[in-house]
Amino acid sequence: MKLQELLQKHAAKCDEQQAIVDKAVSEGRGMTEEEKTKFNDLQKEIDALAETIEAARKVQDRSKKLDEPLEDKKVAVFADPSWKQEEKLDDAGFKNIGEFLYCVKHGDSKGRLKNLATSDVGIMIPPAFSQNIMRLQPEEEIVAPRANVLEQGDQPNAEFKVPYLQQGQNGALGGVALYWEAEGVDLQNIVNPKIKDMGLKPSKIAGLCPINNETLLNWSAAGSFIENLLRMAFIEGRDEKFLSGSGAGVPLGILNSPGAYKVARNTSGTIKLDDLANMRKHLLPQAYNGAFWIASIDAMPTLTTLTDGQGRLIWMPGNVAAGIPETILGLPVIWTGKTSLLGEEGDLILCNLNPYYLIKPGAGPFVAISEHYLFGSDKTVFRIVAYVDGQLWVKEPLKLKNGVEVSPVVILKK
Repeated sequence: MKLQELLQKHAAKCDEQQAIVDKAVSEGRGMTEEEKTKFNDLQKEIDALAETIEAARKVQDRSKKLDEPLEDKKVAVFADPSWKQEEKLDDAGFKNIGEFLYCVKHGDSKGRLKNLATSDVGIMIPPAFSQNIMRLQPEEEIVAPRANVLEQGDQPNAEFKVPYLQQGQNGALGGVALYWEAEGVDLQNIVNPKIKDMGLKPSKIAGLCPINNETLLNWSAAGSFIENLLRMAFIEGRDEKFLSGSGAGVPLGILNSPGAYKVARNTSGTIKLDDLANMRKHLLPQAYNGAFWIASIDAMPTLTTLTDGQGRLIWMPGNVAAGIPETILGLPVIWTGKTSLLGEEGDLILCNLNPYYLIKPGAGPFVAISEHYLFGSDKTVFRIVAYVDGQLWVKEPLKLKNGVEVSPVVILKK
């Protein structure tokens, strides 16, 4: 049994023990003899598991130390010629983003805004602040932190061409094959290779951020608050499009991708064990390592009580403090309210997005100001604009040599 499984089992036993105490407390009574026995038995199991976990960690730590090269231990950190101090990003002379936005509205007597790049959509937010606004947050968004994010490049808004292999006569690699040949023997011709380009053209994503004028005046104290507000707005906006965007002027979301494989639902209006088994069958085998479920929060009561043929739960609780995710059939699950309700197409997705979902960031973010919108509410509205595109690398489900169709994104149909 792996260490992660031991940790999950330990957490489950603790929860089971807690449930006994909670029941007695809620009923305003002492524990029965049967409950006491069960409680003590669980405590023995918990203590034994804790000792095993501690021992496993010690062995794991020792193995890591033994694997470290001896010469590395003798070299000082600063003696490494490749070492570089972390680069300090340009803040353009502003103390925080609050001061920057205050100057965008009221003007800057120090002339710092003149040194920033501008476009028809506004003034470029200094990198020291824009990095935090645009940073990827695995705990708060689903797609971008787990996708294949490309570099901006020297021309960030230009269309970026990426070659991909289209299905060919000989299977999922478009006819490209490897041949074993004796030395001096002519190689066979490659059969039916189809190499095409997919284009990623960053589209404009804009958000309106209303800020109370009194908050803006107190920019020295409000800087981190404003930065978090802008970051949360961008996270929500881009994650929604990466999931369900139409591809028309916005990213093509995984739910609308022609490259996703859609599995027919066993029973209308719910999710059965057979549905999950069929979804796993159609996941691209190379994508299994790193795959995870995206599940509608509306489906949580159904999925967390689903059992196998022997009555065992297929869902395992996680441990947030220890960084252990909840799992379904051994794969991590992310609960979300950004997909459909239980019984609708897309209430459950099985996928691996890296390297299979490509994101191309463009220029930005930029900021502009609205002088009149919400004027009567004593608020200033900032318009934040950036450019981004994304789509699934696979343009159609792939057929394996045995004829099974697969994809790195598998969606449960209605």
